[in-house]
Amino acid sequence: MATGFGAKASALDLSRLSLNSVPMVLMYHNIGVVAEDPHDICVTPTRFAEQLSWLADRGLRGVSIGELVQAIGAGTAKGLVGLTFDDGYVGVLENAVPELSRHGFTATMFIVTGQLGGTNAWDDGPVWPLMSADQVLQVAAAGMEIGAHSVTHTRLAGVGVDQLSTEVSGSRSDLSELMRQPVRGFAYPWGNMDAAARQAVREAGYDYACSVETPMRSLGIVALPRIVFSQRDGVGRMAAKKFFFKSYTVAKGTRRQLSYNPRAQAVKQQLSKLRSGVRPN
Repeated sequence: MATGFGAKASALDLSRLSLNSVPMVLMYHNIGVVAEDPHDICVTPTRFAEQLSWLADRGLRGVSIGELVQAIGAGTAKGLVGLTFDDGYVGVLENAVPELSRHGFTATMFIVTGQLGGTNAWDDGPVWPLMSADQVLQVAAAGMEIGAHSVTHTRLAGVGVDQLSTEVSGSRSDLSELMRQPVRGFAYPWGNMDAAARQAVREAGYDYACSVETPMRSLGIVALPRIVFSQRDGVGRMAAKKFFFKSYTVAKGTRRQLSYNPRAQAVKQQLSKLRSGVRPN
C-alpha cells in the first residue's frame, strides 16, 4: 500500500485502529439551496456556515482526510475533525469551498470519475450537476484534497473482481492523470464495502478509504468511519453528534456486521415472514 504519512506515521500499523484513536469525520454531499431534497443530503450555505463556525468556536479545525490520517499516525490528531464531501457537486465548489477557506479549513472531495461534468445519475432523487474536470482542478487549487469515489457510484459489496478493479483502480487512475499526482484517498459509494472491496483499495495503492457503516473488527485505515451532517443539524444536534460519534460508529458497524451474519439473516427473514402473515418453516 502506498505510504504518504511521513516517517513516524509509516512506522505505525494503521491497518487496525481502536475506536478511541479515530477522530470525528463529517460526511457532506451538496451545499446549496435546492427545490427538493428527499434524501436530506443538501445543506444550505447559511446552515453550513453555522456548522463550521460551531467547530471553530470550540477550538476544532476541519482538515482533509489525508492530513487527518497523517496526524493519527503521528499522535497529533487532537483538535482535528475530518471534513468530506461525496460525489463532487458543483454546489460544493460554489458554496462550500469559500466558507472552508474563510475558516482556514481544508476538506477532501470524493469524485465520481465517470460523471465529471454530468449529474447524479445513480440517484432516484432530484438531478444535480457535478463538477467538470476543470472545476475539480479549481477545488484542488483552493487547497482541498481530491479523492476517488468510484467510476459509476455503484455499491461495491458483493461485486466481482473485474468490476471492483474498474471502479476502485480505474477511478484512481482517472483522477491521478487529471491531478498529475497520485490520488491518496477513496470513499466507498453508499458507504458500502466488504473485505473484497477493502482489499481492492489496498491493491489499487490508496493510502486510506472512508466508509459509513464500519464493523468494529474492520476499523482501520481503509475503513474509516464517518457521520452524516445534514440541514437538520443545528447547534444542539451537532453537540449530540460529537458526543455520540463513537456510539454511533459502534451502532452502524454492528448493523453492518449483522448483515454479514447468516444466522442473523435467517432470523430477519423469519421475522419478515411473521410480519407479512406467512407461517415460518
